[in-house]
Amino acid sequence: MEFYKKIVFTVLAVIFCFAVIIKLTEPVIERQLSNVFADKKFSKKLMRELVNSTEEFTPEKRELYKDLLKKIYIKWIPLIDEAILEAKNEIDN
Repeated sequence: MEFYKKIVFTVLAVIFCFAVIIKLTEPVIERQLSNVFADKKFSKKLMRELVNSTEEFTPEKRELYKDLLKKIYIKWIPLIDEAILEAKNEIDN
């Protein structure tokens, strides 16, 4: 009879430990899931704002976007030219 008492106690202790572990990890998992969904919502919001901001160009927005595109073009044009030259070399070989 003593053997069965030990087994029942062990099973109850294991179940209790699982319950405690689940209770302790539940907030962490919930926060991680909410962060994942919050990031998706944030990216959708950014995309919506970007689309809305480009629908109607005021002179100020036009100037701002033109300056941004010019800076991007200036930084990327050497890289694009280099890629074009490498592609031509690969085609020639």
